[in-house]
Amino acid sequence: MKINKSFLVSFIMCGLFLVGSKNAQASSYVKEINKTYDNVIPMDIPINLKTTEGQPRYLDYVYVRSTEAPVRKDPTTKAEVLAKYVFNSKLQVLEQITSKAGSVWYKVHTENGKVGYISDRLVGVREFRFTEMMNRIQKLDKFVKQETSKGRELVSTNTYVPNPNNVNFKRDKDKYGTSLDQNTMGYYGGENIVVPDRSVMSVISENGNMTAVNVLSIAESPINIKSNVISRNPKINPNFTKVVVIDIKNQNQGAFQKINGEWQLIGYVYNKTGMESQVGFETPRGYFVVPMLKYEMGYRSEIGENQGYAKYAIRFSGGGYLHGTPINFEEEINREFFMKQKEGTLGTVPGTRKCIRNVEEHSKFLFDWMLAGKSDGKSNEQRPAENVMFITF
Repeated sequence: MKINKSFLVSFIMCGLFLVGSKNAQASSYVKEINKTYDNVIPMDIPINLKTTEGQPRYLDYVYVRSTEAPVRKDPTTKAEVLAKYVFNSKLQVLEQITSKAGSVWYKVHTENGKVGYISDRLVGVREFRFTEMMNRIQKLDKFVKQETSKGRELVSTNTYVPNPNNVNFKRDKDKYGTSLDQNTMGYYGGENIVVPDRSVMSVISENGNMTAVNVLSIAESPINIKSNVISRNPKINPNFTKVVVIDIKNQNQGAFQKINGEWQLIGYVYNKTGMESQVGFETPRGYFVVPMLKYEMGYRSEIGENQGYAKYAIRFSGGGYLHGTPINFEEEINREFFMKQKEGTLGTVPGTRKCIRNVEEHSKFLFDWMLAGKSDGKSNEQRPAENVMFITF
């Protein structure tokens, strides 16, 4: 079929004009682009995924904080509504912009493939910071090598005392906002600084019932702590190869393994961390060594009654575990429904008692990865086959 070239050129130019007009219309409301998001893992992060269980759809996204939130054609409240989304809905984010009216908006992909804008007053934004996760691992690596080269012993602390009835919490906080509960008090000059349970540290010197230590997660050094809280079980191996990194701000995490001398990303998911409440605390920040795991972890209500359980629990600090979705006993009759409802809140805001909640499939993967086939079939409690480090920031 013979095509008129003049007609074809006119048709293409018309299409380009329409696309350009649409972009120009949107840009006419935009004062500046504050940040762009690419929704990809950085190229310098080695990837060797060993699981896709619970793997999220989006790496960079907004989640709806209000009852309902409209996505509009342009970044103005007068613009056409393209779609509406309910509480906790997640949308891939492309840009954060400031409109000419001075308000902040996020440019997003809707689920039906359209691109629009949603007000920052109605959403929160989350992103995976894989580069920062890797930086934290390198900091831990550097610390253990530096301290061992000085002839210092690597240790942790053991200050966890179970409190199943949720009574007499120690809510005193230091200048960093760390609670004393299930932790130990450290002393630096005239300051009192809380050292979280299972923190990675090195021994500088011992003086009777006190020991001077260098705690990786605390800037001040040396910190003096009671000698009887120091733990050498598990013994820290400077050549550790397994790390789980928790990004509290963004409510997500990555699991990394050192393979052939290279740290590789083997899995990543959304999570939910702790918040202050009647029986809860914020998830502690720092560098920790995992002491034990449980196939099932029970939990109690505010008044100490048995309330429910969570599977594949990995303790990293105090009563803080990484575990699968918790289920109350009365929810067992419709377990899948309640698990789905709770898992939909992952990757949004904190809300646990201290623990790090994962989808059950991913917590099982981490559990099995840490045991490496060396489980004690006669016990609920297990020990990792080798050192596993937790980093929370």
